[in-house]
Amino acid sequence: MKYSLNNIHWIRVISSAFIVIALSYLIILLITTGYAFILAFQVRGKPDQVAISHFAEMLGRWLMPLLEMLLTFFVALISTKKIGKDISLNGLLMGILAAMFGVALKFAYGNQFNYRAVLLFLIITGFGFLGGFVTQKRIEKKMKSPT
Repeated sequence: MKYSLNNIHWIRVISSAFIVIALSYLIILLITTGYAFILAFQVRGKPDQVAISHFAEMLGRWLMPLLEMLLTFFVALISTKKIGKDISLNGLLMGILAAMFGVALKFAYGNQFNYRAVLLFLIITGFGFLGGFVTQKRIEKKMKSPT
């Protein structure tokens, strides 16, 4: 299969990658805020900041990579629907950018470069490609089936 860089919708790819990371952080923030409200209601006052920080750190460490993977797949499914050509390439590039944004933010927060960061980068990239590939196969199936 021949791919062309002219068929890449860069604005859609970049904005989709940004949306993945923004939604991941937003979901973590909402869950942490909900936890803080629960603590505040339990003590009927100011909640324990150390407990909230510990919860947010634990949640971010384990849930953030999972959210990035799943959101990359679903955002790639949605954002590549109306592209037309080279859908899986657009999904792959969106996955690469989402993985780059995610890993860069992890490094900004003090994480070190290790095998887990490389593995996460590759998995997120794969989920982006998978989202574009599934969309491409759905469109090909729709085009072949008689209506």
